Amino acid sequence: MKTETKIMASILIFIAILLAGAVFFLSGDQKTMSQGEGNQLTYKIDYSNGQKIGSDSAKIKLVEFSDFQCPACKGFEPFLKQALTDYKNDILFVYKHFPLPQHLNAKTAANMAEYAATEGKFWQMHDKLFETQEQWSALKDPTEFFIKLGKEIGLDETKSREAIEKSLYNNLISRHKDEGINLEVSATPTVFLNGVKLKLQKFSDLTQEIQKQL
Repeated sequence: MKTETKIMASILIFIAILLAGAVFFLSGDQKTMSQGEGNQLTYKIDYSNGQKIGSDSAKIKLVEFSDFQCPACKGFEPFLKQALTDYKNDILFVYKHFPLPQHLNAKTAANMAEYAATEGKFWQMHDKLFETQEQWSALKDPTEFFIKLGKEIGLDETKSREAIEKSLYNNLISRHKDEGINLEVSATPTVFLNGVKLKLQKFSDLTQEIQKQL
């Protein structure tokens, strides 16, 4: 009988340890996510850190982690632009950088875009980088190509070169990427709608997902 009691006590202690570990693990996860409606995970996103279109008070908050060298990100652009046009009064859109390691020119492109942002021309450069993606993706050094793009939208050549050659905005780009990793982003484009990571079967489903929130 004493042996059975000892076994039972050991089992109870083991279960208690497991439960304590589970509570600790789940409480740690609450830093970045919580349980939303329909058992969806809702991530806690910094909407202030990124290039924005729309009002901070908008009902729909759409965040994209993107890579200028990513073909899928370029393919997503027309659907995103259509959604931003159709729901322009209801959406805050935030663009964040997530350059993938296999895309060797992506971080350079992001630096160029962030310099353009200081001149109020982020979205113009954003569009140019995606429009010309096939032309610069395979370049060993895209510096001169990016400077040329900058000149087309009125950016200073010397400042463009400095932004690229000194990687002036690497810290900002790294903050975006670190946030993405913390939010379990592993591929691009990754899109969050009101904190919920979307699993789009096709990019055209974006409009349907937005409509559900209105």
